[in-house]
Amino acid sequence: MKPLNIMIILPSLAGGGAEKVILSFVDNLDRINFKPTLVIQNKIGPLKTNLDDNNIIYLNTKNFRYAITKLIKVIRLNKPDIIISTFPHITLPLALLKIIFFKNIKIIARIPNMIEESLSSTFYLKLLKYFHNKLMANVNRIIVTSNAMKNDFISRGFNKKKLYLIHNPVDIISLRKIKSLNRFPGNGLRFVIVGRLSYQKGIDRVIPMLNNIGNCHLTIIGEGIEKNKLLNSVLEHKVKQKVEFINFTNKASSYIAGADYLLLPSRWEGLPNVALEALALGTPVISFKEIVSLNDFVSLVPLNSLRLCSNEKEMEIILKNSNYRLDHIKPKIRNKLLKIFNTPKAYTRKIEIIMKDLTLE
Repeated sequence: MKPLNIMIILPSLAGGGAEKVILSFVDNLDRINFKPTLVIQNKIGPLKTNLDDNNIIYLNTKNFRYAITKLIKVIRLNKPDIIISTFPHITLPLALLKIIFFKNIKIIARIPNMIEESLSSTFYLKLLKYFHNKLMANVNRIIVTSNAMKNDFISRGFNKKKLYLIHNPVDIISLRKIKSLNRFPGNGLRFVIVGRLSYQKGIDRVIPMLNNIGNCHLTIIGEGIEKNKLLNSVLEHKVKQKVEFINFTNKASSYIAGADYLLLPSRWEGLPNVALEALALGTPVISFKEIVSLNDFVSLVPLNSLRLCSNEKEMEIILKNSNYRLDHIKPKIRNKLLKIFNTPKAYTRKIEIIMKDLTLE
């Protein structure tokens, strides 16, 4: 049987959770039954794939709107059976192109964030949200990452038969292969935040708390447009000695494993990989109830391993009354807190089943 021709589209190789999930899917895809082609808007970012260079196409454009003409040519040349996309600014043009040019090509859309929250902050995003409700009906299958996201789509009138709930994968074996843990030296609480330095990630909500927590330190790992604002906030609140910024690093897991707690102060998320990875590393997570996807995991981890705060004041109180780990002088990786999860292979197999079923329609 001829393998299915699968085209996967990404904006870049940036170190975000959505990119990691998709590249993990590509790397674990069954090469006998599926022939993958990875189309990437530009080469920005540190992530890599084991896919052969002959199966990777770079559109070499900074903005996706300038890549659409090139993408049409690539699709016509490669004639994929199925296209997989995970970012709305790519998925929605694809849904429109399907109506106009590619009626026979199937599209699977993976949804990276809660729609209402993630597409409301600017005029451009509000425009995307408007077209999201109009165009997503043309997508053949929709992969959501939480029960809350699934219920949101159902409440907006989407066909239940198109919706598939698949939690993000966690590569626990690779994740826990840490030679040495990184922890800011000395006594006291050690917190870590990992993510883009952007408004979405809500890091600005944590910095003012540090003055009231006593002996503590926060390591912030990531890069982004909000860095200067965050640096100014650190100076304004006089907590410079309590905060360290580290650029994107492939050693983030060693900092998470060495910390007492991972903080996830985001204003919105889909299903945050970093929270699942922290729990897999044995590090408790303190986040906000706004991250509704984490409700799927509260009952799957030990009590208080995953705390969801109602507001900043509640988070501050919880942090203030938390204890640092007993092995803080020479920390060792702790037992995993997450017992039930998708491995990368299990995640990929679930999508493979969706693709095979889709071709039978």
